Amino acid sequence: MKYTTAALCLISATLSLAAPTVINTVSAREDHTWAGFAVPSIIKNHDITSNLNTQDVQTATVRNGNIETSTLYDIPIPESAAGKTCTLVIHAGRIGNGDNVLGEKALDLFRNSFTDLANLPSGNLRDTQLARVRFDDATGFYNFDKVGFSNPAVESFPCPAGKTLHWETVAVGQFDINVIKQDFVVDGTNAPNGLSVGWF
Repeated sequence: MKYTTAALCLISATLSLAAPTVINTVSAREDHTWAGFAVPSIIKNHDITSNLNTQDVQTATVRNGNIETSTLYDIPIPESAAGKTCTLVIHAGRIGNGDNVLGEKALDLFRNSFTDLANLPSGNLRDTQLARVRFDDATGFYNFDKVGFSNPAVESFPCPAGKTLHWETVAVGQFDINVIKQDFVVDGTNAPNGLSVGWF
């Protein structure tokens, strides 16, 4: 009996791991048929203490004691998104395998006034807050926290086709670790790991 129960648990776990992560399963959001995703062309981690920016392949938005970093993004939205509705998507689907989310498990998203992240060695030029999101352990996605920030501007907005978004994620509270490896290639059907803009 113990063997059968263990086998069934193993099969169930294997099936759930093998199933593709489709973005329509984002818990608190409406279901959509997704037409595409845009991923960052460049990511830089911003050290709050030194004010320096370092190019990276992951979000590393952290507040832990004397350490505080935010993450800067350039996200080009392709012309193919014209006439579509866009939304922020953040997926940490590799917990224990490159992704690490602890503490507050939340991110504040800001629009920034820099125009070319590749040529921004220091500073973040933070502008307007756009949203607060919180990690959902059950789905691996960050959901909009409408208590922490009541009117998220990036939950549903006309896609700025042909333009580049300049954004920053910032830690929340006293202890907040959000380290998420970024997918820079999109397969068109599954939400990429990391930060992206999806449209429908």
